[in-house]
Amino acid sequence: MRNYFIIHGSFGNSNEHYLPWLKEELKKQGEVFCIDFPIGVNVQCFDSWSKTLDKYKDKINEETIFIGRSIGPIFAIKYLMEKDLKINKLISVSGFNNYSVDGGDYDKVNESMFVKDLKKFKKYCSEVVCIISENDPYVKLTALNDFANSVANKIINIKDGGHFNTESGYGFKFEELLNLIK
Repeated sequence: MRNYFIIHGSFGNSNEHYLPWLKEELKKQGEVFCIDFPIGVNVQCFDSWSKTLDKYKDKINEETIFIGRSIGPIFAIKYLMEKDLKINKLISVSGFNNYSVDGGDYDKVNESMFVKDLKKFKKYCSEVVCIISENDPYVKLTALNDFANSVANKIINIKDGGHFNTESGYGFKFEELLNLIK
């Protein structure tokens, strides 16, 4: 059975931006897991997020679709590689790897998520779609492109998408994303 995992970004939660809407839309097609991962400088790291996702590990299979935003996609990639799990599709929204965002708290919590060799991920997922925007205020286009070019089968650049959050106009819906999942 097809199922979906929605992974929020750093210092985020499952009720931010368009995630509740996306969860409800995807429930029409299958089982949805929109998980709240530990957040905060002393608790947000790959190990704590991994332990949280381990509770759902038996639900991850070759029909599964992961949707992640910001740090979520690289966390999903690292998790799948370390656990040797294969999925059907990964959709990355403003995803990045090995990138310093602000020199502060975001970098402290993001660093443990990064992956050294992204080329190895291809055997864990048959399709990767990366959604990026040229005017992302948090992640430079070069970092978005570097990540996307390393993992994606398809790259979609949405003009004026920002970081695809409430401030960028993606507070309640994200139709383009939903259309990629269907």
